[in-house]
Amino acid sequence: MRLAFCVGIYVLVAFFLDPQSFVALSQIYAEKFVVAIPILLVGGVGTAALIFGRQAPTRYAVELLRARWRGCVPVLLFFLVGMTAFSTHKSMIPGIVPFYADPWLADLDEWIHGAAPWELAHRLDHDLWAFFVFKNYDVLWYAQWFGTVLFVAMWSDRIARIRYLWALALTISIIGTLLALFLSSAGPIYYDHFVGDNRFGGLGVAMSALESSVIVREYADYLLTLHTTGNAGLGGGISAMPSLHVALAVLNAYFLSSLNRWLGVLGWIFAALIMYGSVYTGWHYAVDGYISIIAVSAIWWGSGRLVRE
Repeated sequence: MRLAFCVGIYVLVAFFLDPQSFVALSQIYAEKFVVAIPILLVGGVGTAALIFGRQAPTRYAVELLRARWRGCVPVLLFFLVGMTAFSTHKSMIPGIVPFYADPWLADLDEWIHGAAPWELAHRLDHDLWAFFVFKNYDVLWYAQWFGTVLFVAMWSDRIARIRYLWALALTISIIGTLLALFLSSAGPIYYDHFVGDNRFGGLGVAMSALESSVIVREYADYLLTLHTTGNAGLGGGISAMPSLHVALAVLNAYFLSSLNRWLGVLGWIFAALIMYGSVYTGWHYAVDGYISIIAVSAIWWGSGRLVRE
């Protein structure tokens, strides 16, 4: 109930600050959920049935759904409205705190690494490698995140379940909203547009040379169009620091490590790829990911203490 109350406050603030965008986004996300959740549900429950109910997989799947759907539906509904609220908050950030931190973050990146991190990342340039990185950052990241939420929604371990849900809510609200507001920045991919020089011109050249980068460049144009027109859209909003992509991948790595050592290894490998991809694509400065890792580590530790108490 405390978690539901906190999520409700987060959602209501978004609604009252920008009701028009919130309503538009709720319709957009609801349409996506109607398509995505059944696909993930069939895949997840089907896999569980084949692993744990080999003798009668269909019966196992039906009984699993019958036993868990009442606990699953509220979690998914809160997740839907929470995502709508997050996108609403994110799209408002530049209007509340205009982008100011990019020069400092770019300078800090170069001071830490001795060069711009995107230059170091692009030393591995190859179309096949780029395609792998982009698909991990885009398609697989969403599949892992939504799949993990769906798994937790149907999980029978109430203590571990509520810990993950608290950690997820705090990660989105603190890292994805509050820190993003206080450290308002656009990221390397938009640096030259908003700051007004050619500091990351080389990044644009490197990305343009990769055929598979068209998905990144088109999405960057899409977000910029939403920003300039003030329209609400799926995944809208420009915000670099901190990286929610990295934060959620690290959160899931911690979660998977709590389940099984080998699942944890896979989770941390994936988190490292997302960290690399955030710099490779130009969506983030490297320090965006470092701050996210520190913050989500504190949240995971704190949520464990909260649940134990």
